[in-house]
Amino acid sequence: MRTVRWMASGLALMALLPSIGAAQSGRLFDNSWFWGAKGGIMSFSTTSGVNKVSPVVGVDWLITRSQGALYVSADQAFFTSTSTVPDNNGAPSLVGIHNMRRYTAALLAFPVAYGTMRPYGGIGFSLNVIQGVSVADTTSSGSAIAARAFDEKDRAAFIAMAGLQAQMQRLSVFGQVTYMPAKTGFLLNGRTTYFLEAGVRYNVGTSREEQ
Repeated sequence: MRTVRWMASGLALMALLPSIGAAQSGRLFDNSWFWGAKGGIMSFSTTSGVNKVSPVVGVDWLITRSQGALYVSADQAFFTSTSTVPDNNGAPSLVGIHNMRRYTAALLAFPVAYGTMRPYGGIGFSLNVIQGVSVADTTSSGSAIAARAFDEKDRAAFIAMAGLQAQMQRLSVFGQVTYMPAKTGFLLNGRTTYFLEAGVRYNVGTSREEQ
């Protein structure tokens, strides 16, 4: 009989674990401030027809409520590639481009929680800045090309994001994909740009001031 009671108690505890984990996850998610670090890849192409996949590293901040959050991030992409801008006659002229910094702000929804797993999605904007632009042509025409390239090295763009966060006490791991459509007048305007990232976030405390 004692063995049966122990087995019954163990089964009851196992049945309670998912709800206990979900409750603990909820307490450590709602109205919280997460700091995170991430890495991944950026897939893009330019008007010169160069398709590239480059590494990306970054940090992010997540300020949550119960089913929503404000997301802010800063990323650094590493690449060397080429793009084109029109010369004085309207013909495409090659320019070299090097690395990109990205600053993103988005509103995210966390509609449901499956235990400690929380899928999410949202929309926002990012400011994209190409950090290096070079023009081989040193003539007066080259100066005009350089001026156009400089004008097209940074643009703000709409983004859409989807991801999944798994929470283990204050530490969470996550993976996410970001979609950024091609932007006219930007050196990375060959096609849609995608970011695939994974990382960790840590709950540093409450985002709501105590009354």
